[in-house]
Amino acid sequence: MGDETEVAETVREPITQRETVLFRPIIRAWAPNGDVTPQAFKLSTADKADSNRLSIAHGDTTAEDAYNERAAAVKKRCDDNGKPYHAPVGVLAVTVEDVESIEIKSPEESEPRRPLTVWDDSMNDHIPDTHGHIDYDNLPPSDRGAYDFAAKALLDRAKKKGWKFGPCDE
Repeated sequence: MGDETEVAETVREPITQRETVLFRPIIRAWAPNGDVTPQAFKLSTADKADSNRLSIAHGDTTAEDAYNERAAAVKKRCDDNGKPYHAPVGVLAVTVEDVESIEIKSPEESEPRRPLTVWDDSMNDHIPDTHGHIDYDNLPPSDRGAYDFAAKALLDRAKKKGWKFGPCDE
């Protein structure tokens, strides 16, 4: 007989309060000379495998808690893989309104569209209580120009708000 174990589908709900703050811990690779690059808001290989969802922290958390949670996850991954650990740089943030107001224009469409949405998936047992994501699925990485524009726009909005925690020295 085959394995009968079922993997429950991850439940998620849209985050609709436009003023909700979304924390994005920034790893060192995204700020090679201390200046954060748009890579901080682009999908990693893991994000692409997770239905084009960019992880964020939200809800009843602080920027420092979001930093510490991400730092612990990065440290564990480095330790598990025998790689040197480098602490994240700090935490930037955007709001749901910042995300959902990004307009993408394409030559094929007469009206600009707002393809990015924000979701809460923290109600699942295997996901941290403050986890959510920015859903890029309506703007896949194959749409290079629009994808780069969205990442740059999110970074610009986050930088205007300033660091929410950090920047931290290693």
